[in-house]
Amino acid sequence: MLTHTALAGLWGTLKTMGGAFKIGRAFGIDVKVHWSFFLLLAFFGYLAFRDSGSLASALVTVGIVVALFFCVLLHEFGHSLVAIRLGSEVQDITLLPIGGLARMKSLPERPIDEVKVAVAGPLVNVVLAPIFFGLAILFGGSLAVPTDIISGVDSIGQVFVALGTINVALVIFNMIPAFPMDGGRVLRGLLATRLGPVRATEISSTVGQGFAILFILVGFLGQNFLLAIVGFFVFLGASGETQLVRQREQMRGLTVSDVMGTKGRIETVTPYHNFGQVLDSVIHGYQEDFPVLDEDGNLVGIITRSEIMAAAHSPSRYATVRDLMQTEFPIISPDADLFTDGNRLLQESGLRALPVMKDGNLVGMLTVDDVGQAALLRDLRKQR
Repeated sequence: MLTHTALAGLWGTLKTMGGAFKIGRAFGIDVKVHWSFFLLLAFFGYLAFRDSGSLASALVTVGIVVALFFCVLLHEFGHSLVAIRLGSEVQDITLLPIGGLARMKSLPERPIDEVKVAVAGPLVNVVLAPIFFGLAILFGGSLAVPTDIISGVDSIGQVFVALGTINVALVIFNMIPAFPMDGGRVLRGLLATRLGPVRATEISSTVGQGFAILFILVGFLGQNFLLAIVGFFVFLGASGETQLVRQREQMRGLTVSDVMGTKGRIETVTPYHNFGQVLDSVIHGYQEDFPVLDEDGNLVGIITRSEIMAAAHSPSRYATVRDLMQTEFPIISPDADLFTDGNRLLQESGLRALPVMKDGNLVGMLTVDDVGQAALLRDLRKQR
């Protein structure tokens, strides 16, 4: 199982799957489950029923898988609580078929802090394993007898043996230096003390992608498709976080106001503009997303290129901007940090532009292109 702490970049990839819903909240952190998790339960239940022909055996297998994911959840809380103690903000934990995902708003600044956060998760499993083995002995289980949860578990003692073994496996697997898994994060944290965050991430990412390819090959050759899927996500995660770290260094010290388009340079529309006027602005102008202001100059919505072009196929249905505009959207302050706030909000919202507000007034727009030009701004500042 893939159990690691991840950021908005990887979440953007996973979020395209959609369908995670909240099941609870603990320590100020929302706990969510992705709908595909239940497919995993059904899959294991089916395999167990096919092997044993017993509904009871299938239910026991499903119960063990649920218990396994409860261990994964505790693992993620290990990461999260240490991260919070070190000053980070954890948005939520999501359970997926490949494991758990604790979503943090930002990377730990100090390399040693990343090591602490990464190690905290496996340490939870280190504590859980002997507890389960102790319960196994107490309930008459045999540690010497291998347990196959698919073929069937014949006693409560052997259930605890299985859970103890699984926790040992989680520790070993997660400490493989396959960035962005826990072992890979430890590797990056240690390298960053000498090489800096960008170079350390590049090396860790290369190592992680090497392991990812190995997981995929072993998974397909051994017909362990779950391992192959884990390898796929490890590969994506390593690539995505390398890009994220480079962006963080490029944007370090910059605020939204440093790169945003100011109000005097952006075009606004009113709710009463007709559809043809806005479509003409998109086709013949440089701007793709427009803030919508009422007659008093208050921001009441935004209208994006994707909405405008989609509406172009049936213009008779959309007479004015009011028919098309979004009325619920994030806004940002010009004083907000460009990386931790601006870049994150753009990724999480899926928008290409955000209204920039100060004291209730629109002062500009922050676009994906503005964020992409942050590196040029830093280079210019260095030349001065």
